[in-house]
Amino acid sequence: MQKQSTQPPPGGPSGRPGGVLPWLKLLLGLFVILFFMFGIGSLSKYIPGAKRMAQVIDERGLRATAVWYTDFDESAEGSEDIRNSLDYPPGVK
Repeated sequence: MQKQSTQPPPGGPSGRPGGVLPWLKLLLGLFVILFFMFGIGSLSKYIPGAKRMAQVIDERGLRATAVWYTDFDESAEGSEDIRNSLDYPPGVK
C-alpha cells in the first residue's frame, strides 16, 4: 500500500502563486492608480470655478485640507459662495 501525500499541490490554496499573472495584476493596478492621478486628475483644472477657488485659497492663506474653519469669517463666506454657486450656477439664465 502506498502512502498518500497530505500536502496540497504547488500553487494551491496554501502554496505560493506562481507565474507572471500576479506581477501583471500588480503592474496593471499601479498603472490604473497613476492614470487616475495624472490623467483624470489633471482634468480637474477644467472644472468651472476651480481656478477661482484656488486663487482664493492662495490669497487668503487657507489650509484647503482642513476639515472645517470655525474661527474664520472665510468659512461662512465660503459656504455662502458654495451654496450660491449650487443654487445659481454660472451661465444659467
